[in-house]
Amino acid sequence: MKLAKEIISKDYELTYLIPGDLLDADVSRLKKEIADLVAKNKGSIVKEDDWGRKHLAYGISQGGKTYEEAVYVHMVLNFPVLNVQKFDQNLTIHREIIRHLLVIADEMVESIED
Repeated sequence: MKLAKEIISKDYELTYLIPGDLLDADVSRLKKEIADLVAKNKGSIVKEDDWGRKHLAYGISQGGKTYEEAVYVHMVLNFPVLNVQKFDQNLTIHREIIRHLLVIADEMVESIED
């Protein structure tokens, strides 16, 4: 007798920074790469927001270059819990992502005004 394993999935929030000196076509390519990486790890994109290009409060050095500006992208993802660590490792080693933050999403609570 085989027991069915329940696959537990959760919502996660991902914010990542792309170098601000890239062209819009390169930014679109990187967003597609991240979306493909999500799909490869059996996740799904619930929501994606482009926060635009912003000047950094301090320069971030990576790969011998210091970045003063970055493109911010925020996503809400749904992942099986067992696949999140591998996804996070892939983001960490991606050469064109300056920084990223992946956290468990709080449950969305909508306020009702009377």
